Amino acid sequence: MGPIKRSIRTALALAVAGIVLCSSVFGQESDEARSLRERERRVRTRIETLKKEQEFLLFQRTLAAADSKYLILDLRTGKGMLKYRGRILRNFNCPLAGKHLPAALPKRIVTLTGKMDGSPGTRQLVFTDPLVIIQSKHVSTGKAKSKQGLRIMLGTKDLAAIFFALEKGSLAYIIN
Repeated sequence: MGPIKRSIRTALALAVAGIVLCSSVFGQESDEARSLRERERRVRTRIETLKKEQEFLLFQRTLAAADSKYLILDLRTGKGMLKYRGRILRNFNCPLAGKHLPAALPKRIVTLTGKMDGSPGTRQLVFTDPLVIIQSKHVSTGKAKSKQGLRIMLGTKDLAAIFFALEKGSLAYIIN
């Protein structure tokens, strides 16, 4: 082989080696970038979770000092609590009337704006912004006046305990 052919082969080999080396370096950077983006997403999710938890703890601390009764409704687990000064007065199950869990609510703190008294089976507590109705599970949804909002069905005894414990203006915290 002549010196020209040898130098051409050497140049081609160096070019191929350079391309392979550059592609592996750029591939490695994209792996690192992907890993960094994934880690950043996890950190943002964790920050959001911690903000929600902080909001909940501030809510509880404020109401414990304010000497008022309040509700905590956990929609995922279907459980609820009536609390006063940080103590649990009553635990209850609060399954949703609908078949699916609603999308994230714009506000987690709702205010009791109406109490509809009547027979034990027709009592209702109405919270607004967003609309949340707590009623007896013995009332059919066909008899209910509004199909909008979030409906929570309670047993008659649980509803009576909550109905008479809360006053207009009482707050509820919804976890979903």
